[in-house]
Amino acid sequence: MLKCKEVNADLNHYKELHPSVTFKDLNDARKIVNLYSLENSKPIAVEKSDRTRLRYNCMIGCPFVLLISQDGKGPDFKGSFLDDFNRIEAYANELRLSNLSSDIVINLSKDALEQGKRKFLRMYICFNALKLGWKEDLRPFIGLDGSFLKGQCKGQLLVAMAQDAQNCFYPLAWAIVDKETTRTWIWFLQLLNNSLNLKDGETVTFMSDMQKGLIEAVKNVLSMSHHRYCVRHIEANWMKRFRSGEMKKLLWWAAWSNYEEDFKDQLSALGALSKNAAKDLLRYLPQTWCRAYLDTICKNQMVDNNFTELFNSWILEARGKPILKMLEDIRSKIMNMLREKEEDASKWTTDYSPNCMKLFTAYMRITQLCSVDFNGDLGYEVFEGEDRHTVNLVEKNCTCRSWQLTGIPCPHAIKAMLYQKIEPKNEINWWYSKKAYLMT
Repeated sequence: MLKCKEVNADLNHYKELHPSVTFKDLNDARKIVNLYSLENSKPIAVEKSDRTRLRYNCMIGCPFVLLISQDGKGPDFKGSFLDDFNRIEAYANELRLSNLSSDIVINLSKDALEQGKRKFLRMYICFNALKLGWKEDLRPFIGLDGSFLKGQCKGQLLVAMAQDAQNCFYPLAWAIVDKETTRTWIWFLQLLNNSLNLKDGETVTFMSDMQKGLIEAVKNVLSMSHHRYCVRHIEANWMKRFRSGEMKKLLWWAAWSNYEEDFKDQLSALGALSKNAAKDLLRYLPQTWCRAYLDTICKNQMVDNNFTELFNSWILEARGKPILKMLEDIRSKIMNMLREKEEDASKWTTDYSPNCMKLFTAYMRITQLCSVDFNGDLGYEVFEGEDRHTVNLVEKNCTCRSWQLTGIPCPHAIKAMLYQKIEPKNEINWWYSKKAYLMT
């Protein structure tokens, strides 16, 4: 914690006053605040003063308030600001003016308003540029997560993340709330629905860690949506009872199983180690975490929420700052990230993302180990070792489900296409294209 014991001649040291600053006494506080006022050209004046506290106000019409009183945990005196929360509505208006058609929503406490006071409750932000990126060129896959704010601004940050063609996080919206509850998640999801025009959610897939109140909120607001649960979260709960490394491995193999027969094989192997472990795992519906049962509309085979949690780590430093500085840090970081990604994509040498092409190339190698037979009724039967899969080029599916899950032709589909002299690369989904990536 910073101790302001000596006045430094360099006024740059007094450009900012943080709530963590402490003073040895009120005379020391007066000196520092006067230097802060001088450096920032703010006509701050003492409103109240006694032996234990100081209260500063700015000019008429300026909401700046600074309170300094003795720290209850020690002999020093601390600074406390009401400035950021008083200025938050002005900040929101500036965002609306500089980012037209963005959704910036602030809720104030109804109880406080009835008493003639204005008390900040929560705030939601969704920039128009991010809305356009979602509507035009991103897969309908959204990760939801909440994280604690680390600084003087207590509460939680709720976030909604999409994934771009490189499988990196793409921020959609975020909100500051007091607590993570069903009520706050419903409020957030209703605003997200309005911003992205999700309707009843039928064409959208959500991924979450099953946070408190979130499951019910998704059912309430987007009743027809698909909702996946992060396997890492399932693992953390399930492994409290079953700590075997072999069981953990089988859990992930079960989650990564693309088709039902493979899933049942992994579950049987787990049951051979512990029937209770297999039974306990099935308390989590496989339809929410196993690829064999996941929806295929979003062309995303993710079974964990790491990309959303990565965003929360990416803004960790910002989450420890006062509310306006935090929001500005998040905005500028996202703005710079999008610019850097656009510059990077302009250098791609292929029509599709490097990550997509990496997987596609791996599939092409596996194709060399496959053989194909034409079946006039069902399409093509493709053999990969002892496994046999049926490919339908018209409906764009394979019984291994990899093509449907990812939107990238699987080895079996590629084999059938080569047999028919069709260029497999042309069947990669638009969402992975360079053009789509640049448009986002």
